[in-house]
Amino acid sequence: MKVGTDGVLLGAWAAVRPQDRRMLDIGTGTGLIALMLAQRAPEAHVTGVDIDDVGQARENAAASPWSGRVAFAQCPVQEFETPEPFDLIVSNPPFFVDSLTCPDRGRTAARHAVHLPFGDLRDAVLRLLAPGGRFAVILPTAEAERFLAVCAGRLALVRRTDVRTTPRRPAKRALMEFVRADRPAAPPADCSADRPADCSADCSAAAPEVSELVVGTGEHECYTPEYRALTRDFYLKF
Repeated sequence: MKVGTDGVLLGAWAAVRPQDRRMLDIGTGTGLIALMLAQRAPEAHVTGVDIDDVGQARENAAASPWSGRVAFAQCPVQEFETPEPFDLIVSNPPFFVDSLTCPDRGRTAARHAVHLPFGDLRDAVLRLLAPGGRFAVILPTAEAERFLAVCAGRLALVRRTDVRTTPRRPAKRALMEFVRADRPAAPPADCSADRPADCSADCSAAAPEVSELVVGTGEHECYTPEYRALTRDFYLKF
């Protein structure tokens, strides 16, 4: 799949905390999100995993300034093993559930939840996420509601941004951030400055932070200041 807005949005939106040292990109594809995380977190090691060939992701990483901190594995995430859990997990997963599949097997794997059903994605996150870690995902709005239902009682939503392509159109995508529902969460990147560094407040018990982002103004190839501000650094450096 080509680089698209969904990946750019998730890579820029996911909360990266100073203490995050191990990050995982599930369904890494070309390695876009993994490289964005490496750019944002100079101290972190980032792993990308994908069921399909990761050769292009490795080539992209090798051509970047962050090649020493990014690694890729071709493996179904259901079988992926790691000696240590991850502080941050992100995923721009295949999402079509009931729609017709494409004759192109590669596009089907990338867009349809055939090889990675939502329940399997949830279980992989629960298995691989550190106790105070966070999981960020982007999904179409209808599939986002399905995923929330699948995660009920297991992963707790702490932050959500609904994305409109233009002001007049309904939200098409949902950016969502979760913590383990059974454990207190570490404070988010923008946590109030008056909290001590070792604060163990149970963020999962609070109401999620909800916001909205509009990508375009409605004029041809004209983006909103909010979208430009979110993604500016990546367009400049890539």
